[in-house]
Amino acid sequence: MSAAVGLLLLTTGCSLFGGDGEDVPEIRREQTFASAAPRRVADAGPAPGIMREAWRIRGLGQEEQARYIRLEGGQLFIVGADGFDVHDAGTGRKRWHYREPGRELSGFAVNKDNLVIASRSQQGHHLTGLAAGTGRLRWERGGDEGTPFIRGHGNGLAMGEGVVPLLVRGEPTSGDEEEQPDEFLAIDAATGEERWRRPHHGPGCETGTRSAATDTDGSVLVFSESCGDDHYVYAFNPSDGKPLWSRTGTSEDSLVGISVRSGATLIELDEHTRTLVGRDDREIARLNGTGECLSPCSLLRVGDDLGLRHFDESRNVVMSLIDVSNGKVRTLTTPHDITSVTAGGRWYGVSSGLAGTLLPAGLNIVDMATQQLTTVPVPLNLESQGGSLRWLGVAGDHLLVDTSEGDDLIAYASTPARGPLELGGVAKDDWPDACDLLKDVPGKTIARTPMVEGPVKIGEQELARSRCHVDYSDDGDSGQAIAEVEWVSASPAEADGLVDGEPGLYGADEVQKTGESSVRVRKGRFVVEVQSRLSEDLQPIVAGVLASLG
Repeated sequence: MSAAVGLLLLTTGCSLFGGDGEDVPEIRREQTFASAAPRRVADAGPAPGIMREAWRIRGLGQEEQARYIRLEGGQLFIVGADGFDVHDAGTGRKRWHYREPGRELSGFAVNKDNLVIASRSQQGHHLTGLAAGTGRLRWERGGDEGTPFIRGHGNGLAMGEGVVPLLVRGEPTSGDEEEQPDEFLAIDAATGEERWRRPHHGPGCETGTRSAATDTDGSVLVFSESCGDDHYVYAFNPSDGKPLWSRTGTSEDSLVGISVRSGATLIELDEHTRTLVGRDDREIARLNGTGECLSPCSLLRVGDDLGLRHFDESRNVVMSLIDVSNGKVRTLTTPHDITSVTAGGRWYGVSSGLAGTLLPAGLNIVDMATQQLTTVPVPLNLESQGGSLRWLGVAGDHLLVDTSEGDDLIAYASTPARGPLELGGVAKDDWPDACDLLKDVPGKTIARTPMVEGPVKIGEQELARSRCHVDYSDDGDSGQAIAEVEWVSASPAEADGLVDGEPGLYGADEVQKTGESSVRVRKGRFVVEVQSRLSEDLQPIVAGVLASLG
């Protein structure tokens, strides 16, 4: 009943909301509410262990229909074109949702319990303030008085210390009148009222770009402007708009890179010129010549330090850790995982393969204090899902994963292992010898040659005989059979998530076609890829492999 009543009230376009009593365009909303604010989740991250699924959120959409994910204040925002569904980040349970049918969600930001949404349509721009924990409406106002600052990646709306800044363009003048400057207008995120307003005299170029970044704790608002090769950066105190510092620089790049964490701002003119500036105007560190950043070039919070991932001179991926108190920089080598996240003093990176051609995705965990690297499998087949992640996050002691082709967000929890972590707790003796799987092949065997690449090595574990080929002849035709053990799970249920195949073929639990004359078969907790030079021999070779697996 409360949701239905809320919907009726919110579609009236009542002018009680908004600043200075201006008329607010009528906005149609569809929403439900949560009864209380969410519980906070610790910045912990899973410890190295066996990664098993804890829960999942289904129906995130695929390809052009895919919705993106934001983790804010203990809640997961699953964002679509006109609104979002909000889930508990600790359990995955849905809490509330918000929609503006017929309008486009252009950006939103969360700061403590303040949630501000910017939307647009042919009828104009609009700003809406909600209680972030429950989704209840607090205020709304027409958005045409100024332009909010939206970051392209993830539709982030600039917000700091409870205010949302807008850029108000100066009115055009004629004759001898003095040109009116642009203005920064700050809207209170809790009430929608004007908090402060200050003139801004920009560099005055005819064609320029403006962007904004905001710190995750809201302590500073940073704006950048570019006029050709000249770049200007300004920092303001969000609560009252007073200037904190400014910087200028020259670069052939069209945009200056800005990243803000813990009150410190990374200014990147190009890959060779980077400066870290504190809120107090102190130059914390120069990071010139550190090499090309891993995109996006942004700061990470790593305990009390700030981290920046980039390539070194040898094209190794490293992380520079900056001590904000004294500007000292130390460098750690990290695996070359494009998608990564930090939490609880650990760095987490996910790669499409664990090692060599082993089937599960690999999770690399680096303890930043000890620099110890641990690699463990994630029961997820990225190879058949485009080989990439769409989003990676950490909430509490869960690792959150969304794949580029998947339709679900999956939360993995870590449990202690009796066996080796690198093999998902399965003893090496449980892995079959690949050559033992090829005892039965057509015709007469003329050669049997184990093919071991490396051997396959994960951490301290070595798998020496996971791949084998057998040459044979049958009525003058020469053939070749190859068997490769791709994975052995602790249980059939865990192996089931790695193979997206058809059940029952060849007597296997699942069969997935991988080539013209090759298949991936699962029997119980064993996953084996089988290949044949002669396609007509594939079925009897697979039958022999399955018989050998027992």
